[in-house]
Formats: sequence, C-alpha cells, structure tokens
Amino acid sequence: MASSSSSGLTFKLHPLVIVNISDHYTRVKSQLNPPPLTSTSATVNGVENQQQAPRVYGCVIGVQRGRTVEIFNSFELLYDPSTHSLDRPFLKKKQELYKKVFPHFYILGWYSTGSDAQESDMHIHRAVCFLNHPLTVIYR
Repeated sequence: MASSSSSGLTFKLHPLVIVNISDHYTRVKSQLNPPPLTSTSATVNGVENQQQAPRVYGCVIGVQRGRTVEIFNSFELLYDPSTHSLDRPFLKKKQELYKKVFPHFYILGWYSTGSDAQESDMHIHRAVCFLNHPLTVIYR
C-alpha cells in the first residue's frame, strides 16, 4: 500500500486502485489502437504505427478518518471528450451501487491518466465539486 504526505494529510492507496486504473487505461488504449496484424513490423505500408495515448477518468472511493485518507477502490467515469460531457446518471448509479455494498465508503475524488493537466480535467473536477474538497489522483 502506497502512502505519502505533503499537506499534513496521510494518504493510503490500496493496490487494487492501481490495478483498476491500469486496466481501465489498457482497455481504452487497446480499443482505440488495436494491435497490428503482424507484430514483427513497426511500420504498416511504410507508415510508422503511432499509437495515441488515451486519457481516462474515474472516481476513487474510500474513507477519511481525521487526517488519514484511505483509497480502497475506484471505478471509471464515462466522459465524452468531443462534447466535454460526463455521464452524470452513470456516476450517480455507480455511487448508489457502491453505497449499497460498502456503506462506509465515499467518493473521495477522481483520477486521470497523463502527465499534465488538460482542459478536460476541469470539466471532470467541476462535475465532482459536490464533494467536500475532492482529491485528484494523476496516474502516469
């Protein structure tokens, strides 16, 4: 379990969250950029196969006890980058389902993949502003 602190808070990140985010990223990347038919060549018809790195978003859930934030799980968000819209009914439904199974867990914030902040990050952040001080996890 990873733990870090730079704001007086202690964060505990369970490995399941890392696995979930990696799986989410890998699934989206493989859907957008299917592997070439022949794996021996990096070029197809003389053109190098340049795969784009997708950006994926999701929520992190867990508990905060005093100055300790423990992130136990995560789930993906459905975000359409062409319209900058988040599927809010999907978010609400996932929140309700997790609350039934894990009544003491709360949505603590959201995650994104990538190495820098983008405009789409603000759309996601605004969508989860109903949370009290949502945290952000950037997975590189």
